[in-house]
Amino acid sequence: MIPRMVSEKTTRQKLWALGVLVLAVHLWVLFTSGAGIWRLQPESQKLAPLQTRVLPADILVAPVKTEIAPKVRAARTIPRQPPASQAPLIPAGMSAVASPTLPAPEAPEAKALAAPTAPDASTTSAPETANSVTEKSPELPSPTVLALPSTVSESNALTAKMGDFPNNTQINYRLTGQERGLTYHAYGALKWQTKAGSTVPKAYEAELQVKAFLVGSRVWRSVGLLTENGLTPVRYSDSWRGERAAHFEEAAKKIIFSGNTPSADLQRGAQDQVSLFIQMAAAMTAQSFKIGSELNVQTATARDTVNWALTYKSDEYIVVNGDRLETQRWVCLPRGKFDSQIEMWLSKSLGGLPVRIKISQVNGNFIDMEMRGSETLPPLPS
Repeated sequence: MIPRMVSEKTTRQKLWALGVLVLAVHLWVLFTSGAGIWRLQPESQKLAPLQTRVLPADILVAPVKTEIAPKVRAARTIPRQPPASQAPLIPAGMSAVASPTLPAPEAPEAKALAAPTAPDASTTSAPETANSVTEKSPELPSPTVLALPSTVSESNALTAKMGDFPNNTQINYRLTGQERGLTYHAYGALKWQTKAGSTVPKAYEAELQVKAFLVGSRVWRSVGLLTENGLTPVRYSDSWRGERAAHFEEAAKKIIFSGNTPSADLQRGAQDQVSLFIQMAAAMTAQSFKIGSELNVQTATARDTVNWALTYKSDEYIVVNGDRLETQRWVCLPRGKFDSQIEMWLSKSLGGLPVRIKISQVNGNFIDMEMRGSETLPPLPS
């Protein structure tokens, strides 16, 4: 009897320890899952230049000592280089090509985006080198080069006037995510508020918040001015386990980042990662876009700036609480191997605000925010 009781007690202890271990693993995954949200190019994974060296033949062929046994000597002998008439295994001047990990985009994204000025010799030399290497390696897909302009031109800016912006609103989302093969759920909300009155400029606040059980909340906030020409961000912040911020210095034409991150030149029509959704909503109301239209917008994170290339891909219907909403699907394709693809579904019936937002990474991780309702907000206090 006593050995059986001891055995049952030991079994219960093992099951209890196993349950604690499983819970700890889940908590660890959840706490680390939010680090890459909205990060277009993680600093730890930025690509470095690829360099290839061709070693001379006398280095590749090592001398063999005469005292080694014949069988051992034959096994360690390194083959010599082929004659000069044969093609070398590694051509001199080899350049890096796009990784085959990312599939080639569809036809609308395959063409290079036209820059406002004619490209110089340095701009065109890289694609020619990549094409020459691809011809010698037919098993690799041809790399796609997106020639993003250094500035935003008049023709593809997010043009919108004060009367085109939505009313004070909060969109509530249900968030589904996947991180390291684990699926999780959370709550999200996009808030948009301005001060009362018709005088311009007037202050605005835009906020995107995500809350997850046992993890807490992460908040991206944009504050600035609503002018006759649209949004002019003043400060953008990312609050999660601390806060990082970007300051838009209009007088100095600079974007200043917290920490030791170098500043960036402020381009015309620049937005941050939250104000962009609101400016897109107003531009959708003000302008009539056709499928295939492309917009180039300098977009600031709390660490750097990225030129987003947004493409109007298709018209799609999304059902929200039984209502069938017509939306425009816009896509920001990844520029590099570790960049994220961002998709947004904008609805005119909601003032152009996003009904759905999805961010996908090349490693399979994603977050998908789908609208579950909306509510009217009061103006900001004066």
